[in-house]
Amino acid sequence: MRNGSLMSALALCGLLAFTGAYAQSVVDELERGGFLAWRFLSGNYEVSGSLSASGTLDASDPVLFQFTDINNDGLALDVVLNLEELIPDLGIQRTIPLIAQVVQDNGSTAIIRWTGTDTPNECITVNLQGSEVQVLITELEGRLQGFVERISCQDDPLGAMPHRVHLRITENGGDTNNLLRVRGYLFCIEQSYTLANARIFNMDWESYAGGLPRSLGNVNGDCQIDDADLLQVLFNFGSSDEASDTNSDGTVDDADLLTVLFNFGTSV
Repeated sequence: MRNGSLMSALALCGLLAFTGAYAQSVVDELERGGFLAWRFLSGNYEVSGSLSASGTLDASDPVLFQFTDINNDGLALDVVLNLEELIPDLGIQRTIPLIAQVVQDNGSTAIIRWTGTDTPNECITVNLQGSEVQVLITELEGRLQGFVERISCQDDPLGAMPHRVHLRITENGGDTNNLLRVRGYLFCIEQSYTLANARIFNMDWESYAGGLPRSLGNVNGDCQIDDADLLQVLFNFGSSDEASDTNSDGTVDDADLLTVLFNFGTSV
């Protein structure tokens, strides 16, 4: 079976290699990569209303976002922001769906804006200046805006991506487009005198994305789908090798081989 697959594969490669050769926009390449490695570097927080507090926030560990199309608008760049992962200092165990909007894409660079709100109306424990306080969270808002540019294909500097990257995203748009805001009531008592507003601003962050995911046939994780990927699938044909299983169905078979062939020649 392997020899037959090899002969068929080699015969098809010359016919299909051109399919990955067309130029794509930066947004297309970002979406195709499937993931976003993101790291919060620094920022300030401020609490006003029934409680006054302010300070700085330390860098967080890198987090990995998987792109999806939450609002079914055809753009699969939406992410779910986990506040506890993003800023562990505050201990807010909530998520915010962030919907992506393309602000600009000129073919070589792009600007993407992510925005979202949530109204949980849930009493949770928040860490404020080392003290745990019960807060009824009534509203959450998140905004991120990033400038996307191509870089040389390389291992993810943050060490979070499942494959190599070729896009770097940096903070863009200042406090207007990069902030987190929380509104709630201290001690979970919904009265005007317990109302507090918190915001995180002056945010600095870095992110990496792009590359080619395994689902497209890039089984060795580099920045092109070529003979190396084809041979890896063929050598593991019939096995349960996870790295060669492009569709994650538990078996390396014809479906995985066809995925490599149909995307053969694609590169970034």
